[in-house]
Amino acid sequence: MKINYSYIILFLFCFSCSQNIEEKKTETESIKTIETKIEKTISKFQFDSSVVHTDNKYYNLAFQEINQMLLDKIPLDFKRAVFLVEWAYSGGELDYTEFCNQIDKIAKDLNKFVAAKGISTYKTAGNYALFEFFTKPHKMNNYKPYTYDFEDFYGEKDHRSMFVSKLLKTHEGQCRSMPILYKILANEIKANAYLALGPNHMYIKHLDEQNKWVNIELTNGNFSSDSWMISSMDISAESIRKGIYMKELSPKEDIAFCLKMLETAYESQYGYSKFGLACLDTSLIYFPTCIPSLAAKSNTLRHFGVAFQKKNGNYENAWLKENYRKFKEVNAKMEELGFREMSPEKYEAWVKSMEAERSQQLAKMK
Repeated sequence: MKINYSYIILFLFCFSCSQNIEEKKTETESIKTIETKIEKTISKFQFDSSVVHTDNKYYNLAFQEINQMLLDKIPLDFKRAVFLVEWAYSGGELDYTEFCNQIDKIAKDLNKFVAAKGISTYKTAGNYALFEFFTKPHKMNNYKPYTYDFEDFYGEKDHRSMFVSKLLKTHEGQCRSMPILYKILANEIKANAYLALGPNHMYIKHLDEQNKWVNIELTNGNFSSDSWMISSMDISAESIRKGIYMKELSPKEDIAFCLKMLETAYESQYGYSKFGLACLDTSLIYFPTCIPSLAAKSNTLRHFGVAFQKKNGNYENAWLKENYRKFKEVNAKMEELGFREMSPEKYEAWVKSMEAERSQQLAKMK
């Protein structure tokens, strides 16, 4: 029998084309899946290839998007900025849609609470609902109030102890994640609330019905007077006058602080770096009196100088002199602002006093 090779060649050609089409289809579908995942996580902003301070794509993307908020190229979005810090640390594993869904559910419950209480005409209605949500067993929080994580409040064992995503999951946080979640939720339900700083500390301020400032201390689920905060945390009058402590932060300062958090997250994974310094320098443009950023910059510059001297001995060059000049400049700025460091031991004692007070409060609820 004579074999018609032309048919065989044609068949093999068609089969090969079919395979290639299937492979390309599979590859295209895979790419689309990845793109869809990225689309859910990364909001649209203009990527700037000239602003690359690290090869880590997650931290680089987080920095760029937060920076573009500060540059007014995209809208300020505190919830988004907080998420980006945690997303970068997790290597892109966190899902923004899921994060938003959790926030949305709580916001709906808070609004329902206000409506059920019939207090929507009061300007502090949202603050009342938020205080109940954080501090009391309630249907809104599955009858599990938010409490202080006394085991790892510095995030030394696991940096994720500092994260809002961890707080949402466990209802345990510390003096950064709890006020930050409060602020995110306040923004969602359009309640009046501001972040404020103390030595090694963050808390919430808002105006009451008589337009007087109220301090909410979520570490012990209580209201705190200015005098109590000043005495218990040893805050100097000069630091208050210069606005480094006890001052309500602006929306842009909130976002700038997120760059400080991004630097802290990166440092916990990779150590002191040029990327961390870029985060701090950018943060300080928009929040020049931010003591946590200034202190972190001082530590970073000191580390750079010490590392250089360990490697090169007593050899000095222009770079080392400039690094030392910047180090002295940052320290002088902190001194000028009235910064007085609160030792870790004193802060730990303060936290323990909060624990005792919180335990007493929870006992009264039973």
